[in-house]
Amino acid sequence: MTPTLPLIISEEPVPRGLSGPVKALKPSAAAVYASYDGELAWFQGKPLSWSQQFLGKYRTRYEVDLSDHRRTAHLKSWPLPSQDQAHCFDAVVDVGFRVHDPVEVVRRNVTDALIVVYGHIAAVLRGIARGFPIHQAALAEHRMNQDCDHEMVLPEGITIYRCVVDLRPDEAAREYITSLTRADRELRLAESAQVRAEAEARGEQVVDRIKLDGRIAREKLEQTAKLELQTERRRLLGEGDLDIGGLIRLFVLEHPDRIAEAVEMRSRWETALVGRQEQFDERSVEVFKFMVANDLIQPADVEVIRQQALNRVQGSTLAGGAATALRPVRWGGPAGPAGPSAPSALVGTVVADAQGSGPASGVLPVYLLIDESAAVAGCLDGLNNALRGLHSALLTPPETATGLRIAVLGAAGQTTAHLPMSAVEWTTVMPELTVRAGARHDLAFERLGKQLPEDLARLKAEHPVVHRPVLFVLFGGVCEEGVRWREAVRALTDPATNPRYPTVISVGIGRADEAEIRAIARYPELAFLAEPGLDLATAAERFASLLRDSVLYLSRGLAGGRLDLFIECPPGLRRLGGTG
Repeated sequence: MTPTLPLIISEEPVPRGLSGPVKALKPSAAAVYASYDGELAWFQGKPLSWSQQFLGKYRTRYEVDLSDHRRTAHLKSWPLPSQDQAHCFDAVVDVGFRVHDPVEVVRRNVTDALIVVYGHIAAVLRGIARGFPIHQAALAEHRMNQDCDHEMVLPEGITIYRCVVDLRPDEAAREYITSLTRADRELRLAESAQVRAEAEARGEQVVDRIKLDGRIAREKLEQTAKLELQTERRRLLGEGDLDIGGLIRLFVLEHPDRIAEAVEMRSRWETALVGRQEQFDERSVEVFKFMVANDLIQPADVEVIRQQALNRVQGSTLAGGAATALRPVRWGGPAGPAGPSAPSALVGTVVADAQGSGPASGVLPVYLLIDESAAVAGCLDGLNNALRGLHSALLTPPETATGLRIAVLGAAGQTTAHLPMSAVEWTTVMPELTVRAGARHDLAFERLGKQLPEDLARLKAEHPVVHRPVLFVLFGGVCEEGVRWREAVRALTDPATNPRYPTVISVGIGRADEAEIRAIARYPELAFLAEPGLDLATAAERFASLLRDSVLYLSRGLAGGRLDLFIECPPGLRRLGGTG
């Protein structure tokens, strides 16, 4: 069983009336009190006064462990990749830590200190390990111990006061280094034997060398001709799968004198393809007429059939695949039968191979566009915590994020792609956002309009099924170029002009404009705005909760054979449409 270290020792109601006084604290513990509205207080070891206990607003008492903790951990679950990314270091860490802010421990509900501490240390060590080749474990260990020779204060209220690393290559790397050493030794022995043999037989090799040189020259010419032929084949066939077009090109390459046969083969194949499509369309029309004649289609069904036909025509323009309907997006409740309490709407299609396994398989691209302008300076730490928290949540367990691909962009005067479209793995490093000058939202959406088709094309080349992208947008201020963002948003999200349009969830905090946040999402049920008076730090926490829960729901649904989106509005945010 994986060891854990809870820091919240107990949770109990504050006694009222005749229930008796609050129990005494241990010297190595702190009492944190929570009011009915979630406000937390720590009185630096002082007990509650009589009025605070019996007449005050505090309802719950948490006891937090303040003692020093020492642990020795073998970081097997957090691999440290070396410079070549193919081998890993094996690290044993002697770590000491304590709680410096019990209020943060309670607020963040740190149920296991070891996950927080080991995760932070692993992130620090991983960045150092990537700078060293696998055979320089001693130098990497020295650098790690230098960089960790100071207190590390974590936002979760924990201080790491000791971190000593014992580093060495893992078993696979040790075998690799041993193999290199053995190969080098064998190479030197072979070279020595060759020199000795040459010295003994130099007088007899003149004629043999002339013959050998002639044979080598012939073999090189033959090999060069083969390589040129293979290169020409690859150029003609391209990098994709060997489809009917590739087979015909290969036939022409092998038989250049039979081009007429190749043209005939292509013509017969296209004729057969058109014939099959016409047969399918004729049968569809016959079925439709039968259903109309037998009153199996109601007037309300006509609009649905029309929309499905339009989607099919639109989907036929997506390169390499067909389009199918995405399952409903539910605004207010978990997946279940649609009804008055859970309105739903179709928001898009998926890009899928014609032989794909359906909408709940393949990969799902998720984009995060986050404000980095001066408007979010007061909550930048919270936004960085949101990225790190999402990364950790998706890897617990790691199989949850198998089908996800994530990209992170920062919006300011210029738009920066901090994380290109990547799989979610332990080695994936979430970026650190920084405040930058400017607030050009229009440039951010124009950048997405260019990047999204490129990413989808690359993913489609690697996977048979690629689902329609989901885009999370967070802005804390207004665009400095007025309403120029409207045209960029329309070009990105209009199905009529962009068949690959993403499903957009927009969140506004601070000084964000409500009209902009509503327009970005396209559906007001997917637009959220911070309540008036909500401070930036708290608003960032609410966004982190919405982002984490929504992406987790998507990834788990994808892994479980379904694909729908559940957006729950956290306290402090309000939904701009529907119920929330």
